[in-house]
Amino acid sequence: MKYLVPLFVFFVIATSARAAPNDPIRVELNLAESVQSKCRLSFLIENKSEAPIERLTPDLAIFNREGIIQRRLVAEMGPVYRSKTIIKTFEIDGECGQIGSILVNDITACTPGDPGLCLDRLVLSSRVPNISLFR
Repeated sequence: MKYLVPLFVFFVIATSARAAPNDPIRVELNLAESVQSKCRLSFLIENKSEAPIERLTPDLAIFNREGIIQRRLVAEMGPVYRSKTIIKTFEIDGECGQIGSILVNDITACTPGDPGLCLDRLVLSSRVPNISLFR
């Protein structure tokens, strides 16, 4: 009987560690503001998991209003501690009014975990009128 308690604790810990990588990672384009001929993009990143995300590096493709790729950007959005929400801000050349959409083309790094699985976990949204965030 004395071996059952440690075995049960190990099972609970192992199950929790496995469950965490399936929790959604919410990424919201929260604000786009023009500052000195640049567009400042602010993203809200939410990790509801009990496991921290040490690295989250999406490959972003920024399209103009006509749907033509304007720019590519690899942006480090981590670390995001467990059960934490953070803001990450990036600046790109040009006016925000020229941006029509942002594609999360791929995840180049995700730690811990597989970049492909992190891409699957993304839940994307945008609060910025006229700029969609999608994959």
